[in-house]
Amino acid sequence: MTALWLIVVVLLLATLLCLIPPLLRRAPAAQPAAEDNVRAFYLAQREQLQRDVKNGSLSAEARARAEEEMQRDLLQDLELRGARAAPRAGQRAGVAAACLLSVLIPVAAVLLYGQLGNPRAAAGAAAIPSEPHAGASGASGDDMALAINALAQRLRGAPDDADGWYMLARSYETLGRYADAVAAYQQVLRLVPGQAAVLADLADALLSANQGAPDAASVAAVAQALAAQPDQPKALALAGMMALRRGDAAEALAHWERLQAVLPPGSEAARQIQSNIAQARAMAGSPPAPVAAAEAAPSAAAPAARIRGRARIADALRGQVAPTDTVFILARPEDGPRMPLAILRMRVADLPRDFVLDDSSAMSPDATLSRAGKVRVEIRVSRSGTAAANPGDLGGALPGIGIHADGLDLVADTVVR
Repeated sequence: MTALWLIVVVLLLATLLCLIPPLLRRAPAAQPAAEDNVRAFYLAQREQLQRDVKNGSLSAEARARAEEEMQRDLLQDLELRGARAAPRAGQRAGVAAACLLSVLIPVAAVLLYGQLGNPRAAAGAAAIPSEPHAGASGASGDDMALAINALAQRLRGAPDDADGWYMLARSYETLGRYADAVAAYQQVLRLVPGQAAVLADLADALLSANQGAPDAASVAAVAQALAAQPDQPKALALAGMMALRRGDAAEALAHWERLQAVLPPGSEAARQIQSNIAQARAMAGSPPAPVAAAEAAPSAAAPAARIRGRARIADALRGQVAPTDTVFILARPEDGPRMPLAILRMRVADLPRDFVLDDSSAMSPDATLSRAGKVRVEIRVSRSGTAAANPGDLGGALPGIGIHADGLDLVADTVVR
């Protein structure tokens, strides 16, 4: 910090040294004749003309012309004397300008830096290494939250940046701030209305904010997305899920079969949709689709889904929560709808504690761990008692977890901003 300000002072001094000396430089000293001497010379010339007239060597007309010339010469001499005195006034103006610049330049530099720069950056950079770290994941979570807050602050000054709003919305979803993500997606749609992918993302965020339960806004967003792009993958997945929750297995089957046609064969998402299609067919009373023997054998012998681990709160954040605060441990699909497939509820006083997520902890028999591929396991410490993220809550996540994972270390190490 000291080195930074020393550099600033040196640069300011160099600037002033370039500007001020020319203003203070004195003009060459003028040596005009004194006014009395000029007038005396003029009177002597006039007396000589009078003597010439008396002697007869000069006519009256010639004398008049000579006196006019002498008067002009006298006026010119007096004007020359005034002009030579003017640099003194100019010198005083130069001194005044030099004084003014020596004050205005440093003040303007400080004001400009305060407006366009970051006066706390150097101090913050110097302070970071000396602060205790809560662990690599906690530090990276704080850095991410700071970056997201900086992006949100920038968008307040540039509200027409659609790409910035979209990035902010996706970042809020990563932190579990689904209500903020909804607001950011709405800003994107304000700037680029009718974008099918953004409408599907908005519907997904609305469902997550509402604990997976469809509402009028999420249903409308999915409908608009499919109207704009009938094969939009996320919109088709969400539409099938919503239809199945309404008990309309035929409509869910139609959406998911259409989605299966656009997904890469053999992908994790395709296998998940195949499982959903089988469930919808069973509910609708339709015969199951033929499955190759190579595919049917593993599924028949597949063990029940079960995710085991230990949940805890980072030591550095333990003092920010109360023993009676609610803790949620849940698993969401890595791809597709974000409705939790399994969820547990406990209190902060219970942690650290081993946990098991399986089909018995599903929110709905229509959406279970056994039908999922990779999942995202999350922990949420909520002061309000709801799983929706609120500022001040704690959170943590483990992405890309298989449905038979064991020995997980699930840590609430991030503060929701």
